[in-house]
Amino acid sequence: MTQRAATYIRGLDPRLKMGMALILGPSLWLINIPMVTVCAAVLLFILVALSSSQPLGAKVIRSLFLFVLFWVGIKIALEALSGIPLDLIVVDSGALALRLAALLMLGLSLALSTSARSLGLAVSWAIRPFVGAERAWKVALSLALMIHFLPMCLGTMTQVNETLTRRCPRCGFRQRMVILPQAVIRNLGQKTWSQTLAVAGRGLESGDAWKPDFAWTVHDSLWVLFIVVCVAGYYFI
Repeated sequence: MTQRAATYIRGLDPRLKMGMALILGPSLWLINIPMVTVCAAVLLFILVALSSSQPLGAKVIRSLFLFVLFWVGIKIALEALSGIPLDLIVVDSGALALRLAALLMLGLSLALSTSARSLGLAVSWAIRPFVGAERAWKVALSLALMIHFLPMCLGTMTQVNETLTRRCPRCGFRQRMVILPQAVIRNLGQKTWSQTLAVAGRGLESGDAWKPDFAWTVHDSLWVLFIVVCVAGYYFI
């Protein structure tokens, strides 16, 4: 079931997925907690389905939730030092954790379901009438690199952590906090150079490579109708 769901999601139009992410992203900070919970549950299913074919899929998801727990823990500590009542701290921290986790799952699901170039082409298609073809492809290339960087960063963190665990099983928490950031930054710097060579090798540094070429399907139209109905139902009913 998860494989069929992943294949179906990957087959949707990039413009549709980008539009859904742009609508849902800000909405996660505006809608109530029950609706955020429903969205988070759906996004978790989508993320699990998409990451099942990735070598480090499960570990990337764990890294994502550890990231959320880290920042929520900082929020709890700061609010506890400020003298805020415990019940308010728990409620606010739980809401932040849920919204932040849903937002990160949305971004990672978008990155895993659509290639960076496809999303760049979708952006180029959307902004070309307003900024012109020359600026459109440059913005598309920049966005594609940024989107590609998210799963690459999480995967690098997971690989570095796993390597450190195997080579230094007795490494303490303080040592990890010193070694991990340095190793991750060094590896990402090397990957950035490889990314630059890949862009040049595939000829993506010119406008001809960023001319949109999409095929809209009936499934995409049905999803647009579903989104319009959901937004209208939430804000007007």
